[in-house]
Amino acid sequence: MTQDIDSEILVEIIRDLFGKEKHYYQSKGQISVNCPYCDEGRSKGNLEINIYEHVYKCWACSETNNTHGVLGKLIDNFGTKEQKKTYEMFRPDEHKQRDREYHKLYLPKEFVSFKNINPIYPPHKQALNYIRSRGITDEIIEKYNIGFAVDGEYSGRIIVPSYGTDGELNYFVSRAWYNTKNKYKNPEAPKEKIIFNENLVDWKKPLYICEGVFDGMFTPNPIVLLGKVMSDLIFERIYEKSESDVIICLDEDAWENAKRLYNTLNGGKLHGRIKILKLPKNSDVAELKGNIENYYYKMNY
Repeated sequence: MTQDIDSEILVEIIRDLFGKEKHYYQSKGQISVNCPYCDEGRSKGNLEINIYEHVYKCWACSETNNTHGVLGKLIDNFGTKEQKKTYEMFRPDEHKQRDREYHKLYLPKEFVSFKNINPIYPPHKQALNYIRSRGITDEIIEKYNIGFAVDGEYSGRIIVPSYGTDGELNYFVSRAWYNTKNKYKNPEAPKEKIIFNENLVDWKKPLYICEGVFDGMFTPNPIVLLGKVMSDLIFERIYEKSESDVIICLDEDAWENAKRLYNTLNGGKLHGRIKILKLPKNSDVAELKGNIENYYYKMNY
């Protein structure tokens, strides 16, 4: 009986987060819901959750979006504080979060700054051509200390470092400039415990919440999510320190995520200061070329 009650509570949490399930096989504890990353608006039920095993996997995007693992990770990413607290009562001991030790982070030893590029060396020229195709200027390169690697673990990738308010490296993102299934390769570091390039954030000015670092380069004062989900740290820092408007600039394919984010932020002392962009189909904020105000969307609730 206890297991049945526990299962009912978990199912209700999942329904609150992802809507009515596509399938629910109670005897197996298997639930299929729409994946928040790749299933929006199409109702395919690609995300499968097993509430007995406390695991999940999206059969469409598990590799590209890392949508697989223990159930707690899913609830940590999408749940409210109350839902996370409730889930802790059912989370198996082997799946409980434990503090993980991380080594001090350094840029790859093969890192080459674009300021030291050899434009006639083909790999350097390829890297430069790629960032120019993304609209990245010398000013942006200077501001974000952008570089690349042509050898080693991050070979063939643009590298964008992140620095904390103390000026210390706390993360970096690498993006392949060639066609590959795994576009991004990032270090083993707790991205949920940092704000990307917080040293550049001006909390007195309007904040622009973006998915990725390249999007952020084309907004005046970005808060980069490194995905479609806002960490607790980012929420707390915005709530505590923001003194102006907060503009949500997620990509067009993340409209449902953007609306959830709007509802999360638009309360308390932030109420009335949250704005949201609705972008044209198949576009992202980097393509707006700074004309952001033209895409403000009026929420009806």
